[in-house]
Amino acid sequence: MIHVLTIFRVLLIVSSVFFSIAYGQSGRLLTKLSEKEQHIAAHRGAHKEFPENSIASILEAIRLGVSVVEIDIRSTKDDVLILMHDGTVDRTTTGKGKVSQLTYAEIQTLYLRYTPEGAASNCHIPTLKEVLRLCRGKIILDIDFKEENEKYVAKTFELIAAENMEDEVLFFLYDHRLIEKFYRLNPRVNLFPRARSMKDLHEILKSKWTSIVHIDESFDNYNELVKLKDQGVILWMNTLGDTDEKALREGSAVYEIFLKKYPYVRIIQTDNPSLWKNMLSGMHRQ
Repeated sequence: MIHVLTIFRVLLIVSSVFFSIAYGQSGRLLTKLSEKEQHIAAHRGAHKEFPENSIASILEAIRLGVSVVEIDIRSTKDDVLILMHDGTVDRTTTGKGKVSQLTYAEIQTLYLRYTPEGAASNCHIPTLKEVLRLCRGKIILDIDFKEENEKYVAKTFELIAAENMEDEVLFFLYDHRLIEKFYRLNPRVNLFPRARSMKDLHEILKSKWTSIVHIDESFDNYNELVKLKDQGVILWMNTLGDTDEKALREGSAVYEIFLKKYPYVRIIQTDNPSLWKNMLSGMHRQ
């Protein structure tokens, strides 16, 4: 059995090298993603235990051994890129106001809350530069770019390059039609678009700029999606919301059903990274 698994992993790694040539992506990143059948992405870090988008929540994701941590990026008034999901600091911090109207010095005086509107922690709002340095060599970063001003995309790419992190970052795109525009800013940054239909998925793969794509439960082209996975396409799906909440109530069997229903999914984003990790570890021990 071990011999068969070893051959399977070698084949996956070889296919990842081929895809790095066929697609405009990092061979090192694709090789890393090819080493496992499934990968877990911690949504806003391990935010059930620590404040979302905090250093502490990212460190917990690293400790859990998940493959990816998702973070949200916005800019302060004075052009410092920080981790923040909302357009205001009201929900997640001890402060008030729009992120874009606060200076970094003002942001530094705030503390993140453990839960929305909840008790204050001792965690401050981290910068993207801090987080890039923290994650280097430890975990893949999925950057969910929330900033409305596109000029900050170039600044984000510059930071990624300055920290030599192109091989360890996924840059999420809500609109796959932006692939070419952003790809030309830095072809070494791995773009990760969302497909809302099979038509979108076909367009994305035809572009040859990426083979990592976010899909959702509305995709019902089972046979084609399985075939794409076998060809090396890396499909991402969320269990955020109902599936994660059901798993908390009923246990990890909910995730086992998810995997049987969507065997073509390679990366799973969740609010319950520890529950997913324990379930997958148990499966691999069997």
